[in-house]
Amino acid sequence: MSKVLITGGAGNIGSFIADQCIELGHEVIIADNFYNGKYRNISGHLDSGKATLETIDIGSYEMVKYAFEKHRPEYVSHQASLMILDSDKFPHKAIDTNITGTFNIIQACYEFGVKKLTYGSSASVYGNPRFIPVTEDHPFDNQTLYGATKIAKEALMQSWAYTHKVPYVGFRYFNIYSERQGLGAFYTQVFQKWIHAIYNDQEIIMYGDGGQTLDLVHSSDAARANVLALFNDKVKNEHFNVGTGKETSLKEILSLIENLLGKKAAVKYVESDPHLVRRRCSSIEKIKTQIGFEPTVTVEEGTKKYIDYLIKGKI
Repeated sequence: MSKVLITGGAGNIGSFIADQCIELGHEVIIADNFYNGKYRNISGHLDSGKATLETIDIGSYEMVKYAFEKHRPEYVSHQASLMILDSDKFPHKAIDTNITGTFNIIQACYEFGVKKLTYGSSASVYGNPRFIPVTEDHPFDNQTLYGATKIAKEALMQSWAYTHKVPYVGFRYFNIYSERQGLGAFYTQVFQKWIHAIYNDQEIIMYGDGGQTLDLVHSSDAARANVLALFNDKVKNEHFNVGTGKETSLKEILSLIENLLGKKAAVKYVESDPHLVRRRCSSIEKIKTQIGFEPTVTVEEGTKKYIDYLIKGKI
């Protein structure tokens, strides 16, 4: 059993990492400021005593150091991040959380001798892809502040691994979704808002012609990639795509939601949102080969989980 500290541990990916680490018998410390994270995602673990909560903001090194000094984690999974839409609205906070916060976590990992650090980057670093499927050697072509902060995170990790010997594994997440995601994530615009609207016989917004594609990977699969890498001593100082290698169009998602709800949507077509690139599709050969990761949750299964969760909460 090891001590694992998870930043953003009440969030969309972090809470699934907590689930999986607890299932493996590890001691889990969840660090979150609940800006995007939800208490309900971790309440069962806190009530059972299987996880400990530290309510901190990673932008404060004083808070970060306090948590590390108190718990002395052996492993860290850094998932805390300001998301795409919030980064647009609050650019200074995005820099503070995504860049300064990341630096604080790496510094604490160095100071307290953490054995391994995994963290979340994003396919946003690639911008509009020049080729499909996108491999890890695709050039950076970021077009958003959010993407810029992820590129900065990768640069910080690389420099600290070289100068301070902090071993890490970074994951360039493609279109992450689950029933646990907060509204700061762009794809709630597609999933949560569409499901709510169709269920309540309201109009939905379709960006562009609906032909844009996503590489949809469920948060529990993204979490499993982190857990596989965290305890694999052979893999370090690498970046991996996390996706499915499959494209799903907005039109296909809409049809799936309609079928699962048994309702037809009233659709209003608008210009394509600038955050939504025309195509997203990852190459996952590297992550399959090096850490044995393959996605297990299909889009159909993940969407059904999402709908069931919202309906259980009476939408």
